[in-house]
Amino acid sequence: MSQSYLDEIGEQPAAIRKLGQLITPGLIDTIKSIRRMIDKGELRHLILTGMGGSLFSAYGTWLRLSQALPVPVSLWDASELIQQAPALLREGTIVVAISQSGESVELCRMTDLDNGVSVKVAITNTIDNTLARWSTLKLATQVGPEQTVSTKTFTAGLVALYIFERLLTGEDAALAQEIATLADATEQLLSTLPEKMTETLAFLGHEYPLTFIGRGGSYGSAMMAALVTAEAAKAPTQALSGGQFRHGPLELVRDGFRSMMFIGGTDTTLDLNIKTITDIDRLGGRCFVVAPGSAASAFSADDRVVLLPDVAEGLLPVLEILPIQLLMVPMAIARGFEPAKFLNGSKITVIE
Repeated sequence: MSQSYLDEIGEQPAAIRKLGQLITPGLIDTIKSIRRMIDKGELRHLILTGMGGSLFSAYGTWLRLSQALPVPVSLWDASELIQQAPALLREGTIVVAISQSGESVELCRMTDLDNGVSVKVAITNTIDNTLARWSTLKLATQVGPEQTVSTKTFTAGLVALYIFERLLTGEDAALAQEIATLADATEQLLSTLPEKMTETLAFLGHEYPLTFIGRGGSYGSAMMAALVTAEAAKAPTQALSGGQFRHGPLELVRDGFRSMMFIGGTDTTLDLNIKTITDIDRLGGRCFVVAPGSAASAFSADDRVVLLPDVAEGLLPVLEILPIQLLMVPMAIARGFEPAKFLNGSKITVIE
């Protein structure tokens, strides 16, 4: 078993607590100045970009900033950005680039294609890398080295992105407390979840493809869960929004269909998600549920539900991914693999 993988999972509460130190008067002033540039019309487009888990961590922020800012906000797969739309990297644009290493080939290529980007924000693990050197604002999580599939760098990167988002929108009064609450909730879950993973694996099995489903910010969790499952347990997966699941993939549901639903923190889609779970059961499939504690009354207490502590909605994906991280240990072993060990790829992708 990859002990480093388990160690890195266990380091997440401390990593999250440390991120509260990013909220300095200097950072607040810098991001307020960016907001003034937006409001004055000097910045006309905000692009969020990354690859893999870094891209998925930005999904919720993209949804929220799209509604909160008076300029268009785009979410771009970095490989598609540099290959299909490099002209967007121009004056009047803010680019927020997320990368654990800051050295992924697509992000490095993006820095070469920069044609006058006005504000460049880099969210990386370390302070000195290609992406950070390119940036005008560095947010370094500095959670230490990570040897296996992304765990603490994903969760820490998501929190750093949330800090940027809340400061940019001026909704930061409770920000430090939200991060402290999240760290406590992460620590609580990591102390109780491992004992449930054997039951979870027995319910889902290890021999079937897994479909991860979510809506809103939790669709980002579904995409990250599919990535982690493919990397860490070498299992075939797909991630779908709740709506896209209805448009065709519902036909896959029968005996042998295995899925996981991330309920999310918004009440507006709770009924839709429950209807999807009910239909999966009715058609002979199985659906494991990850839900915030606020939705507890909608579910009976059984082995197919994990209830999460209540945290700020934008930070919920940090908790949603924890059961997946832990499930990978028994699932990979059952499938005959060392958990989280790369076989065909590497930690940093260097081939475009």
